[in-house]
Amino acid sequence: MEGPGLDATCTLSDGRLLDYWEGGDPQGRGVLFQPGSPCTRVLGRQGHDAAADLGIRLVSISRPGYGGSTLPSEAPSLLRTGRDTAALARQLGMSEYAVLGASGGGPFAVGTAVADPDGVQAVGLVAASGPWTVLNEPTEGDAEERGLLSLLDAGDVDGAWAGYRALMARELGGLLELGDEERVDAFFAGVPESPDDHGTRPLWVANLAEVAAGLDGLVFDNLAWGGRWDVEPGSVQAPTALWYGDADAMVPMAHGRWYADRMPGAEVTVHPGEGHAAVCSSHWKEQLGALLDRWGSRRVSRG
Repeated sequence: MEGPGLDATCTLSDGRLLDYWEGGDPQGRGVLFQPGSPCTRVLGRQGHDAAADLGIRLVSISRPGYGGSTLPSEAPSLLRTGRDTAALARQLGMSEYAVLGASGGGPFAVGTAVADPDGVQAVGLVAASGPWTVLNEPTEGDAEERGLLSLLDAGDVDGAWAGYRALMARELGGLLELGDEERVDAFFAGVPESPDDHGTRPLWVANLAEVAAGLDGLVFDNLAWGGRWDVEPGSVQAPTALWYGDADAMVPMAHGRWYADRMPGAEVTVHPGEGHAAVCSSHWKEQLGALLDRWGSRRVSRG
């Protein structure tokens, strides 16, 4: 899509591809952004102006299965995706950088900080999802997902993948047949906040075109942070900031408290009356500035 910055692809050491977008200040400190789910690198464009103003080189990632980013042969993993993110940082010449993760991208930002403790200088989690099967009360509507994640935790990766792929095809497969604007309206039908509330409709048009063309990225995300985690937030050494909205029904405050309880020294900001999209879309300058403020500060003591 047209807009600031540039889209590019890097090749990882095993030959897999990783799509990314780069914007902000090309000479600035690096911040690698893990967008939510189902989101591609496109959503990082929201932060371009704030990043340019603050002197930040902002890089937004399309995780495996989104766009041209290649799926790994192994089971979906937060840690493996974190290693891929660290490899991208090195290819871009970033020996030190910060990570920012929004919504479903939050666990992958944690994975990056655990995978590369020397490189990651600060961590920001914006309305970040925790392990929802633990934090959310079971409902009739999520019984199928919980069953599939139980298969995953029992070691049946292929069964969990096939089941989630079928589930996503039932729920979102029809999006590909719709026009660009209709696709956005259908995706956000019944959601309290729409992209029009935050001026992000053009980004969602481009994002959903890629998501609808192939649902593997969404399946990958759901299995990576829906099953048993292979990273521990308490292992993150870099200073961390959390942002949540107390009116967020999608990722409630319980998720923020879960992170704060496990990450000593994490600073929590609560936005009164704000829902999920507002927290993720309306505070880029504050969030990026907080990462710069924490950059290079004393690491959390681990005894």
